[in-house]
Amino acid sequence: MPHAPPIFVVDDDTDLREVLGELLADEGYDPQLCANGSAALELLRAGARPRLILLDLMMPVMDGWQFRDAQLRDVALRDIPVVVMTASRLVEEESLAAAEILRKPVGIAQIIEAVERNARAA
Repeated sequence: MPHAPPIFVVDDDTDLREVLGELLADEGYDPQLCANGSAALELLRAGARPRLILLDLMMPVMDGWQFRDAQLRDVALRDIPVVVMTASRLVEEESLAAAEILRKPVGIAQIIEAVERNARAA
């Protein structure tokens, strides 16, 4: 049986993070849950290679903007696609070099569709 494709969920909202993790697992993915950008960056620098990163912008420790800046500066990590989840109406894909932006509140079906559209084969 092939390995489930890893997907990072980077969000400081514990309930949302866990629900998304369960949902992704039900859809056949291997969710890796991170409470902030720093935790996600640490896993990436340790060698984790998700097919996609679901990223909240407003988080403590290291927010989504800081995470994207660090990710894009790292040649080994910059090509991992990112779908941003935010309540802000002012953020555009180009400003974050994001594959897509989902506006909160976002439905479960929207998230799964975005994952399926953007999770490239490793």
